[in-house]
Amino acid sequence: MSSTLVDLRPNRRLLDHDFEGYKLNLQALPHHTFHLEAPVDRVYPDEIQYSFVHAKLFALHNHLVLDYWDHAYNYYYLDNKQQVRNVTFENINNTFQTAVVYDVPAHMERKSGHFNLCLVFPSCNRAVTSDGTGYLHIADTGARNKPAAEKSTWLTLHSSLVLGEGKYFIIVDARAQERDNVELIHCLLQSVEQNDSHFYSLLSWVTFENDGQTWKQSSMKQLKGKGIVHYAALETNCHALYVASDNPFKFTMDSEREITEKPVEAKQIIYTWLQTSEDITVTLKLQNDFNKEHFDVKVTALEIKISYAGKDFVDGTLKHKIDSELTTWNIQDSGQVDILLTKSDSMIWDELIQGGDPKGDQIMDASLVEEAHRRLAHLCSETEVLPDKPVPGLTNQELEECDAASEEDTMLVRMDVSTHEVTHRAALSVHHYLFNVQLETWEVPALVLRHDVDACVWQPYAQQLNESWPMVHQGTLMAFGYVQSSKQNRKFLTCPPNFSYGVVCEATRHIFIYKNAGIQHCQMRKRTEGIMKPIKVGQQHVVNIEKQEEVLGINATNEYLFVLTENSLAAIQVQ
Repeated sequence: MSSTLVDLRPNRRLLDHDFEGYKLNLQALPHHTFHLEAPVDRVYPDEIQYSFVHAKLFALHNHLVLDYWDHAYNYYYLDNKQQVRNVTFENINNTFQTAVVYDVPAHMERKSGHFNLCLVFPSCNRAVTSDGTGYLHIADTGARNKPAAEKSTWLTLHSSLVLGEGKYFIIVDARAQERDNVELIHCLLQSVEQNDSHFYSLLSWVTFENDGQTWKQSSMKQLKGKGIVHYAALETNCHALYVASDNPFKFTMDSEREITEKPVEAKQIIYTWLQTSEDITVTLKLQNDFNKEHFDVKVTALEIKISYAGKDFVDGTLKHKIDSELTTWNIQDSGQVDILLTKSDSMIWDELIQGGDPKGDQIMDASLVEEAHRRLAHLCSETEVLPDKPVPGLTNQELEECDAASEEDTMLVRMDVSTHEVTHRAALSVHHYLFNVQLETWEVPALVLRHDVDACVWQPYAQQLNESWPMVHQGTLMAFGYVQSSKQNRKFLTCPPNFSYGVVCEATRHIFIYKNAGIQHCQMRKRTEGIMKPIKVGQQHVVNIEKQEEVLGINATNEYLFVLTENSLAAIQVQ
């Protein structure tokens, strides 16, 4: 079954081409700081966790957990005693309350290869935790819409060594579901496996069910892929899995359904094609004693036919429209022919000929792959990159084989759990992935992708009856795609649900806050005409971080930005 390409075309009404940028505002933002009664628990990678995959999992782990099922400012973190602590911020009198609500069972001694503790809320009365040592725990939290001081202690419902002895993981997503009066909890876990010189990301979809008396593990599905996972989530109806990665993932195990490998047919490739967002180059080779007069190219907006002496190299309907009048080709003395096709719309095609063509093979653009690898290179650096110092170059000779650049474009895919096939794909090589943000309690996290200089927020919804996969453009962070790219020391990127500001957070130096609604009636002189012109600008605020503590977690609400360090939680009033 062929997959459908989803076109991520932004809603023009949510873009503002008159927005000029941000102006620095030196006014200090009000903030309130709470000293934690117990420090945050944090695990560092050891000598066996040296790959690019491990670097991302540890460096970008967000230790600050917001309860999206509660509309109050109820935050959670795991302390160095492996206890879940709740901190409630009361914005009326700017005070904090804190309490221990759960003691993670089976305090295991930390060993080589362990991960950080994780906490996820799949529903309004359930919590799923992992201790980083291979154990997963399901707890009954009771009603959580209370201040920390009034909350009851959580009750452990189920504990198990999910993936087996020596298999460690983090929790990526969890979702509660009721089916035939049976309560189900689906958990998506990510672990790392090493095979020869490569490190693979392993996604395990584990389902637990409650028969009314006890909880038990009912099924497990596993997917495997090389390299890092930018984004992963369970579809709201639990019929599919969403994965964004530089390399393809495929199902390797399913306890409920047999995975059938489709036979690979040998293809006779007679031409290749390479694309950018603007054009396509088709390359083929003629026989040694070729005659240019026998070479023929016929193209229209949607049809193409390339032939030589009665032999058809390319013949069919194009996937999308081209500007046929701009088509050119060049025949070299060696017999190599390059045909340049100009796209009508700037986009990435998933195939050249509609329905596919076994005679052609797509060649990936190495520059796009290298750019995706470069954006995460700073996570593997052991030295701090200072703003006043040039960023050290990273050559291929300095990379370990396990960190080699990916061979595919970055893709967001929807993988159906019943067929084990990719049903939909969205190319992210042009729309670079920045971060994800939770907009709605029940829906999957939204993806924030760069579009030109802006950052567009895309919300995936469950597949519809007409077999479409809605990807809705919900909002835009003006010029955020541009400003974040200049921050070489960035650790966390985030924004609130109303998209009123964007945040770039460094690990130990600064937090940059970019507010879209900026200075009114601002005027700037237009250089070409020498006149004053009203322009739209936002405000940039810079918050200094204590140098002795690293930022371990961050969360943005519409009114406050919450920042967690090892010993404190700060609420910065943004609106």
